[in-house]
Amino acid sequence: MLIYCRDHRTIARRGAILIVMPLSDQHRHALLLADRTHDVGVVTTVVAEVLTANPETNLLEIEQAFREGAAAAYLVATSDGFEVVLGLMAMLAAVGKAGVTSAENRAALAAAKTSKS
Repeated sequence: MLIYCRDHRTIARRGAILIVMPLSDQHRHALLLADRTHDVGVVTTVVAEVLTANPETNLLEIEQAFREGAAAAYLVATSDGFEVVLGLMAMLAAVGKAGVTSAENRAALAAAKTSKS
């Protein structure tokens, strides 16, 4: 399954085409249940558990699951892997603080190592 950012040019510019294992329905459900808690720690833990259980996936696919499920949680790529923030404004502030755009954040999520540590 090919996974692309909504902004295909960002991925193409970086020369990356990603092939990942799709998230199972069980993993999607766990992510969306964690989102319902509105607790960044819980969401971070579940994201890490999903990545451990399915190491072929990437952070972009998890972010897409959140977006498709109208979740409050957003993933922001960091030098350490990722950060979970709640709400669109918090995500925009986090990527702005990092000096990147939303599209660049999605590209960074796609390329990020899948370990939180």
